[in-house]
Order: sequence, then structure tokens, then C-alpha cells
Amino acid sequence: MPKKLPHFGLVILVTAAFACAGNIIDRIVATVNGHIILESDWDEAVSYEAFVNRRPLDHLTLGDRKAALDRLIDQELIRQQIHARDFQHPSATDIDHRVAEIRMQHAAAADDLAWKAALELYGFSESELREKVAAELDEMRMVDAHLRPSVQVDTPSVEAYYREKLLPELRASGAKEVPLVDVAPKIKELLAQQKMNDLLITWLRSLRAESNIHTAFESSTTGGGGLE
Repeated sequence: MPKKLPHFGLVILVTAAFACAGNIIDRIVATVNGHIILESDWDEAVSYEAFVNRRPLDHLTLGDRKAALDRLIDQELIRQQIHARDFQHPSATDIDHRVAEIRMQHAAAADDLAWKAALELYGFSESELREKVAAELDEMRMVDAHLRPSVQVDTPSVEAYYREKLLPELRASGAKEVPLVDVAPKIKELLAQQKMNDLLITWLRSLRAESNIHTAFESSTTGGGGLE
């Protein structure tokens, strides 16, 4: 009896068959519980991360590209768990603010023509950048909606951070000390974000273990088959 092909291997063969037929199609680089991630999705993610972090595309390594695909898989796992109605989508103002932050990090920010040229160098138009920013903000809000209700930061934790970390840093830098009451809300949010980061790592590990993930770098059909 012929050996049964793994699902992802079958997808690759089908893709190759279409390519041989003379059609130009997107290559499938991963599947996440049946959802397909295309090479164009991957390329866009790599370019967006490089642009935001001001990294030249020709300096990226295979490891960088694999890490970007890994994050795409994580994003899809999260999307499959959270319905769009469970969080508030970013407004046009939210997107404007994030785009402005990104632009300020680039030397071309002051010149519209140079800014447009920088975007084109990474394969984006202004509208396409806004779409990527909106998706990024959506993901952040999805995670926040899922994890924040389980995060609690008490007053002693805020006071300990102020006393043991913030004040020593201010004194070491020669900066003026600030009263606890003025910075307590920011400290509380910082500690909440740290807790959510820890919870997110644990949550994603659990989702990967329970999911059917295949990538172009491996054809294992076991759960948690993301990039190593």
C-alpha cells in the first residue's frame, strides 16, 4: 500500500503541480489548524518588521525570516481563539498615532518624498503600511482583552518597584526624584504588562501543543510543530 503523505506534503505537491501548469501562484509556507499562511504573507511580515526596526532587508538572516514566520503562526493561533467582537478595533486616530511614531524613527520622516521612497524600498505604500499597523494594533488588543482580566497588580508591588528599582535608577542618573503618587499609575501598568507577557508565553505554548501546525521547514504532524 502506498505510504500516506502528510497533509503539508500534499499541499506542497498540489502547489508544485499548479506551478508546473504555468500558473503563477503563492507558495504555501505554513498551515495552522488548516489555515494557510502564504509566502507573500511571510514576505510582508518580514518587510514590516524590518521597516519598523530600521533594519536593511539585505541584512536579514534566514533566522530572522524564520522568527517572523514563527510570529505569524502565533498571531494566527491568537486570532483563532478570540472573536472580533471581544475587543475594540483601533480607530483611524490610533492608526495615525502609530504611523507617526514609526515615521519619527526614520531619518526620512521630515520629507514626504523621502518617506514615500523609504516605504517603497520595503515594498509598502502609505495605505499598505496603515493596514499593517491596524493589524498590529488589533493583535495587541486581542491579547489585552484575553489576558488583562486575569492580571492583578497590588499596591505593595507598586511600592516595591518604586523603592527598589525606580528611585535607585533616578539617583544613579542624577535625575530629580518624583513622588510615588505621580508615577504609581505608570508603574502599575508596567507591572501589568510584564505579567501579561509572561502569561502570553505560557498561553502560546499551550496553544501550540494543542494545535496542528505545519511549516515549509518541517513536515511533522504533531502538535506544536512551529519553528524551533
